[in-house]
Amino acid sequence: MNAFIKNAYQSHHALEIIFSSLRWFFLVLSIVVFAVQNMGNTDEWKITLFILLVIFGFLYMGVSDYYLHKSPQGSRMYVMMTKGGPFFDFVAFSALIPLTGGVASPLFPLAYLIILHVAVYWRFLGGILSAGFFTLVYTIIFFAQRQDSITLHNMMDYFSAVFFLLLIGGLGGIIVSRERKHQWENSLLVEAANRDYLTNLANHRSFQECLRNDLDKEKQFYLALTDIDKFKTINDKYGHVTGDKVLRQIGEILTAVLSNKQGKAFRYGGEEFALILYYKNESEVKKVLDEIKQAVASHVFYDNGEAFSVTMSFGSGKQNGERPDLLVEKVDKLLYTAKNGGRNRIVLAEVV
Repeated sequence: MNAFIKNAYQSHHALEIIFSSLRWFFLVLSIVVFAVQNMGNTDEWKITLFILLVIFGFLYMGVSDYYLHKSPQGSRMYVMMTKGGPFFDFVAFSALIPLTGGVASPLFPLAYLIILHVAVYWRFLGGILSAGFFTLVYTIIFFAQRQDSITLHNMMDYFSAVFFLLLIGGLGGIIVSRERKHQWENSLLVEAANRDYLTNLANHRSFQECLRNDLDKEKQFYLALTDIDKFKTINDKYGHVTGDKVLRQIGEILTAVLSNKQGKAFRYGGEEFALILYYKNESEVKKVLDEIKQAVASHVFYDNGEAFSVTMSFGSGKQNGERPDLLVEKVDKLLYTAKNGGRNRIVLAEVV
């Protein structure tokens, strides 16, 4: 339960699944309410209209659920069906309330839920605008029902309902806006704590967490450790500012090469980098490492107009369920084998 609440707190997708589930619940509740209220009623137009509304609900919610679960998050259809959901909810609500008692409908509190749903995406402005639209619908239904019997008591009911609609819209929008700002600031802090400022790669801490999580989930992957050959010579000859530029550009090369590969790059420390490559075959891993090795070796670096190049050595091994520290130790030995064997080479070890 705690994990479910945490996901809803952090993820729009998890929140949309909750709203989707609530739609199905309230559709069933609407059928029950209408059936109880219209027991023995022979108004065919009303029954027909309600049946059409229910069919519309089933069709819309079925299509919405399909794209919610099958379409990639961020895709055009996913965004259209999730962000467009409150609009369809509003249309259905506007037709449902007159059919289930009007302003006295037990389903009227659904307006508050829809307003909060809108506020999730459009914050304060969305909350106020949606509250305004629901106020308009409520006003039309109220005066259509009470046109011949408007009393002080009725008007008190009207203004109370409008007040609560606007209150939910405004207050809900403020709360959501503040929460989104807090979440954004917190994400910046988390990003800063888990990213290396120089290379813009994930840092050593992120590497250890990712490694531990992948091992706990029993994912298949290769770990590779790589460092820049004779990096101390670069710092001694060109200075640490140029050395930092080299590290930064190698970080960019790793990011570019792995952008369309199944892997992640981390700055392990100093001039050393770690790669987690999600492949099952050693040949696929070697192909990726060869591409990185060639990209680095062919890149031209500059210091005050003087061009120079660098090379990198690689050690890589397949994880076999060992503890993170033992896996790193195993691969680190392979890296040193590459360094001691003449540098600018890849040493791999298949674990059977």
